[in-house]
Amino acid sequence: MTRVRRAALTYVTSVLTTAVSMIARLVAVPFILLWLGEERYGAFRAVVDWYAYLALLELGLAGALLPLLARAFGRRADQGLSSTLAAGIRAYARQTMLMVAAGLLLMLAVRHLVPVSEGNAADLTRAAFVLVLGLLVTPLLPFRLVAEARQEGYRVNLLLLLQTLLMVALALLLAYSGWGITGQTVALVAGGAFLFGALAVRELARDRGILTASLRRVKDTPAWRELWQLNWPTLIRQLCGSAALLSDRIIVAAFLGPAMVVPLFVTQRLADLARGQLQSFSVASWAGLAELHAQREAATFNRRIVELTSIVFAVGLAVLVPIVAYNHHFVPLWVGGERYAGELVTLVAGANALLLSAITLWDWAFGGTGQVARLVPVSIVSTVINLGLSLTLTPRLGVVGPLLGTLCATTVTSLWYVPVLLRRTFGISLRALLRAVALPVLWGIPFALAVWWLAHRTPSIGWAQLAAEMCAAAAVFLGLWWLVMLTPEERRVNRARLQSVL
Repeated sequence: MTRVRRAALTYVTSVLTTAVSMIARLVAVPFILLWLGEERYGAFRAVVDWYAYLALLELGLAGALLPLLARAFGRRADQGLSSTLAAGIRAYARQTMLMVAAGLLLMLAVRHLVPVSEGNAADLTRAAFVLVLGLLVTPLLPFRLVAEARQEGYRVNLLLLLQTLLMVALALLLAYSGWGITGQTVALVAGGAFLFGALAVRELARDRGILTASLRRVKDTPAWRELWQLNWPTLIRQLCGSAALLSDRIIVAAFLGPAMVVPLFVTQRLADLARGQLQSFSVASWAGLAELHAQREAATFNRRIVELTSIVFAVGLAVLVPIVAYNHHFVPLWVGGERYAGELVTLVAGANALLLSAITLWDWAFGGTGQVARLVPVSIVSTVINLGLSLTLTPRLGVVGPLLGTLCATTVTSLWYVPVLLRRTFGISLRALLRAVALPVLWGIPFALAVWWLAHRTPSIGWAQLAAEMCAAAAVFLGLWWLVMLTPEERRVNRARLQSVL
């Protein structure tokens, strides 16, 4: 199967997974809010964000493993793949012990970190203990990484789809049964165990010797040494990313109370889903790009980065402009108008989703080729600006504060500096990147104004009209991109790729 077809299958299954997940969660969240109440649901979101920080104790192993695995595939080195995977499993098993210990300490402090009423305090502590148990599947994470490096992301996506359905069904059942915050964490942990267990079973069936090899002493192997050389820049990047993104709900809960996490979450939910889908372009493409780099096909590598940048901005504007314009209709229909955080939150969330999606694509050019250390300085500066502004603005402006911190930090650092790094490192033309960004944005401005007017011409609409108008707006912009923004040669190449995939 070709790189293009694997990437296309990965993206298509990602779209399917996102669509089904979105529908399932849109249906489930109002019922969960009804059965849990805003304080318990907000506390669940906040405690999950706190425990997400424990992933940093894997010390950047995922980012270090990915380029090593991709290089082994690119060079068709089966023995190198097995030794790298075995080293990864052993390294993750060691770090899991540290993560569990930290999780138990966090459990003791969780009542102070996520303030709840006395009646919900014990429930919150039990939920934290369940999250600690969920850490025990961490040694299986390399099996997901090897599937993605093998360019089999479409298999991972299908398992993610099943995982989502399992988690949503359990979350509804346990919320209805009165399990409170604990029930939501049980659903989350069960979904993770299913995903990683299924991936491990498949890979072990393919190579039964991996598990045995991971139990041996591997500290003297080249894979083990390379793994611990690449992990530290990745860890710093993860620290910065977690501080920038996971801190939003934590800051809101600390300054404004857990209940205010709910309007922040539901108002930016569509934008977050769109961001995840746009970032899936990078997830679907990074392994193929890494293979091109490993095979020293620099011109093709550079051309693919520019093409993907154009796609991210065009598709991003097609999807995010209707989301921003119609979100004031969507949230009241979904969970009630009293939980809508306002137009400014929607607009900033949409801008963040677009910019972070593009930067994620550019970042993968470095991460997938083992050069993530080049991104460390800009990541540190961006994070300091982000946290400083978020902590300053949230008490003054409310829930929009962390989002404004992210937007300002991204604009003044990564948005211009990462393209400069792409030129220095890979020789990618800044003019070509600027054209890939500028054309969709220039056409997107009048398109956004027209869609905004259309969305605000009536005070309220129903689900059918909402879906029809949002889909129509997205289709119009995608049509403009295809007919006007792409050159005839670009349309010919993309048409040939589509026919090849089909």
